[in-house]
Amino acid sequence: MRRPLLLLALLALGACRLGADAGGPPALDPQPLVAPPVEMTTLTDPAPAAAVPPAPGPGSAPETAAEPPPVVVSPSQRACEKAGGSYVAVKALFTCVKTPPDAGKRCARESDCSGRCLARSQTCAPLDPLLGCNDILDDEGRRITLCLD
Repeated sequence: MRRPLLLLALLALGACRLGADAGGPPALDPQPLVAPPVEMTTLTDPAPAAAVPPAPGPGSAPETAAEPPPVVVSPSQRACEKAGGSYVAVKALFTCVKTPPDAGKRCARESDCSGRCLARSQTCAPLDPLLGCNDILDDEGRRITLCLD
């Protein structure tokens, strides 16, 4: 099996050599690249910098810096922050997120918590409302999935 393959490879190499000697394209003579000459220029000294205005003296009025515009707070954001919550952006809307007083406490049903009872850890939820999909325990201790967007 190896001999026929070796013979075939030698024949192919020989044919390539014969084709290159016979009527192949003529070999190209390497020629140097011709490019226009590079013009050398010298750098000139930069123009003198503009004069810095003098610092205001004791009798001159100081310049007033532009103050940022006041932050507008909505009434619902003000009420949320007053109640101890955080006003956060959820997608394109804002909502008030609070930490319940019993966050992290062990629970067996939703009535054990002021918010939700998380099914995986069996603890009261750290935030209210719980956004996204979460497995919770209902009032009878059954595991359900609650999704809030």
